[in-house]
Amino acid sequence: MYNGPYKLAINLMGGSGLSVDDHVALLKSIGWDGFFTGWKPEKTSEFAAAAEKHGMVYTSIHAPFTQVRYLWDEGELGGQVTDELIECVRDCAAHKIPVMVIHPFIGFGEHTPTEAGLRNFGRIIDAADALGVRLGFENVEGEEYLAAIFDRYAGHPSLGFCFDTGHELCYNRGKDMLADYGHVLCHTHFNDNVGVTGKDIFWTDDLHLLMGDGIADWPNIMHRIRACDYDGVLTCELTFGNKPGKNTHDGYAAMGHEKFYEFALARMREIAEM
Repeated sequence: MYNGPYKLAINLMGGSGLSVDDHVALLKSIGWDGFFTGWKPEKTSEFAAAAEKHGMVYTSIHAPFTQVRYLWDEGELGGQVTDELIECVRDCAAHKIPVMVIHPFIGFGEHTPTEAGLRNFGRIIDAADALGVRLGFENVEGEEYLAAIFDRYAGHPSLGFCFDTGHELCYNRGKDMLADYGHVLCHTHFNDNVGVTGKDIFWTDDLHLLMGDGIADWPNIMHRIRACDYDGVLTCELTFGNKPGKNTHDGYAAMGHEKFYEFALARMREIAEM
C-alpha cells in the first residue's frame, strides 16, 4: 500500500470507449487520486463534474500548443492564438482547475525570442494573474523561449513551471531544468524515453514511455523534486501511440486501458517512494 506524501495523477487517455463519468470512476477504483485533460471547451464542465462526483483532483488542462510558435510573430495569427489561450485560462478559472499547462514554443529550427512574443505571453500571464490560474510552462524544445518568458515576467503570481521528465532527457539533452525553474515548480509530467537517438533533437525521441521503461534516473529526479519543496500532485503524461518507425508502445496498447492504468499506478507509487 502506498503511504507516500504525494497524490498521484495521470492523463485521461483517449480511445477507451467509456463515458467521461465511467472513465473517471475507473481511475478512482484503480487508486489514482487525479487526472488531467487536454482542452475540450465543450467537455470541461463534464470532466469537472465527474472529478467532483468521484472525489478526484482535476489537476490541469493542457492548453493547445500546435500553433504556439505564431505567438512569437507579429501579425493577426499570433493575436488569435493568444486569444485562444486566454479563453483556456478563463475555462480553467471557471471550473476551479488550478493549473493550465502551456508550451512556450514548438519547433526546432528557430531560437530567437521576439518582443511580439513576449507581449503576447504577457497578455496570457496578466489574464492568469487576474483569475488566479497558475501557468505551468513546460520545458520543451527551444529553451531560449522559456528563459525569455521567465526573465521578463519573474515575480508574476501565475508564472509557474511544469517539469516534463522526458523532455529533459531528449529536448534538453539531460540538463537539470529544475536547477533553473524548480523555485516555481507547480506541476509535473512524468514519462520516460531513451534520450536523443540521432545527431539532432527531434520530436520522435519524445516517446512518453512508462516510467522505468527508458533511461531516466528516477531516484535523482525525486531527489531534485523534494529539494524544491514541491508538495503538489505528481502527474504522469503517457500514451498508447508509437512514434513513426517505432513499436515501443505495442505492449501498452495490448494491455487495454484498465490494465495499463493499474500498471502505471504501480510504477508511480514505486517512484514516489524513492
